Amino acid sequence: MAAELLLAVAPLLAAAHIFSDSGFGEESRFQLWLHAFYAKIEPGVVWLIDKMLKSKLLSGTRPGRALLKALAKALWFLPHGVVVEHEAALRLIDSLPEDSHVAIGPCVCKKSIGVREEPYYTDMVIMYGAQAYKLAHPEEYKFISKEEAKELLRQFREHNLIHEVFACFKAKSWAFVICNCDPRYCIPTRSYFVTGEGVYPGPLVARVDAGKCAGTESCGVCLKVCPFGAVEARDGKSAVRADKCMGCGICVYRCPSKARELVPRENYNPRFLPIEHTHPSLAARK
Repeated sequence: MAAELLLAVAPLLAAAHIFSDSGFGEESRFQLWLHAFYAKIEPGVVWLIDKMLKSKLLSGTRPGRALLKALAKALWFLPHGVVVEHEAALRLIDSLPEDSHVAIGPCVCKKSIGVREEPYYTDMVIMYGAQAYKLAHPEEYKFISKEEAKELLRQFREHNLIHEVFACFKAKSWAFVICNCDPRYCIPTRSYFVTGEGVYPGPLVARVDAGKCAGTESCGVCLKVCPFGAVEARDGKSAVRADKCMGCGICVYRCPSKARELVPRENYNPRFLPIEHTHPSLAARK
């Protein structure tokens, strides 16, 4: 019944944008319907994955983790995310066509697992994704302006939430949302901690100026805020493990000594990230 309703309503919507090699295109009716249908069933999918990640038999044993990793690879067509820093998220919003859509709704992960911790409305769907989720959950999502979206992103950064751009089918044209994730609850991020799948590093990586660093004993803010275990102490100073750094930039923003910066990651593969819009200077180098 829900699928029939979505099929009936979808043609009434104005054309929605998707990313394309030439800049932007228009989604197909099938694409909009399929994603609206997924938006309907997504809470159940997230709930199930949460239960699997919490299972000691699966996440707590080597065979179990291998099974979860194999399952994660088999589900490659589901939404997967790329971590981006705050400025990149703002650029992505700025790059959207003026007649495009942005909507905000509840964090799907928190909603699915029954967590009501604030900030709760952090699911920022864009372009065709905004229309798909508005179709699926008309009472929960509301359209907002680009300026409202950027102000929300600034508020999310104050809560140390991680900006992650998600796409389905690992295809740039299917990028549909800027999730603002709390790693304690975010299912894709928690899946990454167990399987190495679900979320991928962004184009930038943190770097420390040891001369400016106040030291991990007297400061240590970076150690506290990094959710990916990418910060470690070396000779009393903060250092970055590039293999673990996802490039979220939270440690850079929070460093009181201004000893940290984000620099381009070597030999970076943007995967499905619309890098022309998030990091145009890096895209121009290719």
